[in-house]
Amino acid sequence: MNRLIVIADIVASRAITDRADVQHDLKAELDRLNRQADGLLSPYTITLGDEFQAVLSTAGRVFTDMLAIRAAIYPVRLRFAVSIGPLATPINPDQAIGMDGPAFHAARESIEQLKQGDHQLALAGEFPGQPQDLMHSTLNLLDRHWQSWQANRLVILHRLLQGDTVATLAKSLKISEQAVYKNIRQGGLDDVTESIQTLTRYLDAALAE
Repeated sequence: MNRLIVIADIVASRAITDRADVQHDLKAELDRLNRQADGLLSPYTITLGDEFQAVLSTAGRVFTDMLAIRAAIYPVRLRFAVSIGPLATPINPDQAIGMDGPAFHAARESIEQLKQGDHQLALAGEFPGQPQDLMHSTLNLLDRHWQSWQANRLVILHRLLQGDTVATLAKSLKISEQAVYKNIRQGGLDDVTESIQTLTRYLDAALAE
């Protein structure tokens, strides 16, 4: 059975001056996400100080989780590798450690490849029957968008994907509704949302194989 693996790490972590604060904020956000157990087979687990991973049964929350984590430690950057494939070991429901298999190998290889370039998002594994070239190019476009965004725009997209209204967002972020609409328009968030939803469908179809 295919599973979805997320492996992520902090970009240029050794150059961060307030590293302890960043790690604290990262752990707090991962703990918050882990309390939302839907689709999470093995929870987000920090494995090497600057790296974390998880195992999921569905792609439904992957992109919203990425946005939430990015916003939580902004302006610190993160690399994310998302892989789909089988595992060779049982799932650890308590921590995302002690597991292995093709899906983990592919995600690990993708993280190492990301370190050699300037992309911060990657897909790995096999996606039978899915338009793989389109999936990779769409993810690269999302990557370029996200790297240029301020924290508010990351939060706005995250919350819109979760169904929040503009009025609720404006009140929560303490900005005007006009400012929210401006972020939506300038960031092309309607198109970005559609791209994320399309990628999610392709990933879920690959998980079902």
